[in-house]
Amino acid sequence: MPPPRSPRETDTYKQVVESYVAVGADERVQQVITAVHRLSRRLNQWYDVQLADLDISTGEWVVLAELTRAEPHALTPSLLAEATGVAPSSMTHRLDRMVERGLVTREADPGKRNRVLVRLTEAGRDLFAGTISQANAIDTKVLSALSPAELDDLGAHLTRLLQTLDTL
Repeated sequence: MPPPRSPRETDTYKQVVESYVAVGADERVQQVITAVHRLSRRLNQWYDVQLADLDISTGEWVVLAELTRAEPHALTPSLLAEATGVAPSSMTHRLDRMVERGLVTREADPGKRNRVLVRLTEAGRDLFAGTISQANAIDTKVLSALSPAELDDLGAHLTRLLQTLDTL
């Protein structure tokens, strides 16, 4: 006898929504919020596997993303710690590993010698670009269920929801 099959994502999604509605939640609200949450969680699981295959942690990837976003400027370790939500001491250890791997450099700030600036190396930039390329392939596959017009609409609606979050 084959092992029991794990439930499909859509089955689990429906059960979760039903459990929330059973205790008084608005069904339409829960359908949207639960779908967005589960989609994000599943994609993050896939991204974590992808990063592990590249021998990079999610935290290190976030540093690469922040440095890429800041280019051509460098960032201080304290700014990186704040942007990534970790303690400065944790960021120091993370940066130590990334310097050892040649993904980032640390240099003294010419305008303030007691301050350190962190920059991407070419290897760090290439690794970041490679992860984005791989992630884009799975993202495109997931979103292929929607037409270009539906994608535009979904993007616009999600942007409005994010703007609403900014006001809370």
